[in-house]
Amino acid sequence: MAGLLTAYHVKDVSPVVFDRRYSVGKKCTGIISRSTFEKLNVSKEFLDREFKTILLHYKNKVIEIRTNVVRLNRVNLEKYLSENVSLRLKSDAKIVNESAVICNGEKIEGLVINASGWKGDAKWVKAIEYLTEPIDSEAIEVFFDDRNKAGFSWIVPLPYGTLIGAMGYKNPENFIPEINKKIIEKHGGGIPRPKPTYVRRGIGDVLGLIKIFTGGGIFSISEILPSIKKIVYEGDEKEHREKFKKLSKEIRKQQNILSLAEKVWSLALKFGFTVFNGKTLYANEEFDLHSLFVRRSLTPISH
Repeated sequence: MAGLLTAYHVKDVSPVVFDRRYSVGKKCTGIISRSTFEKLNVSKEFLDREFKTILLHYKNKVIEIRTNVVRLNRVNLEKYLSENVSLRLKSDAKIVNESAVICNGEKIEGLVINASGWKGDAKWVKAIEYLTEPIDSEAIEVFFDDRNKAGFSWIVPLPYGTLIGAMGYKNPENFIPEINKKIIEKHGGGIPRPKPTYVRRGIGDVLGLIKIFTGGGIFSISEILPSIKKIVYEGDEKEHREKFKKLSKEIRKQQNILSLAEKVWSLALKFGFTVFNGKTLYANEEFDLHSLFVRRSLTPISH
């Protein structure tokens, strides 16, 4: 999606997107903040639903998160983008340098924007998700389990169905919530938890700017897009480097927090849900900046 979005926003310079896939339309949960969606600068027709409440569950304890998030229909968005840019699917494309690509034996020259995805070392989590029949609910529900270290499961009600899924280091199918609804389809895959690595003229997962706990990469795409446009139109790469530094600092904070939580997973769950059980927390920018959410949640409120 990083490549398609970039091409769409600079389509007046006739970009070409090379993709090794046979078709577009990656299926994912697609929960992003409203501010992230607005920065993508695409039509609201690609929003399935907005949510104001996320309920966190652990055993018999519940924490309410008041927020402003939306469900992006990534499949429909990718299909739309692919119809409005020059896209070469099934491309065995390799970046030669910053001004040339070799695709199926042909050398194509021009400014190269690298949206090739993460290729370095990383801790990987497995994710699986079902689309089932709809349920009557207005909130996203998230479930934590002592056995699913550094993972979680979810229920996301949509107008046409329900997304139920789980992610974690072990087999995530063991943690998928039961809602007694007919399964329509199933999808899944691996999600990296990498360390950010600067790539000149890079956008998307190639930079490793993936939200460490939730696996969200759309957030960083929305933040990097303006600086990529500046490279294309003005040749100015300073903003791109500065934005990467800012985002990588946040991702590293998230890594440190998760690393600590992994070591005391059960204790962290018991502590957090004991302290905040039955309470309402607020997460606006904190939905993207996980470290900020943790810091503010643990900061005593002065009166």
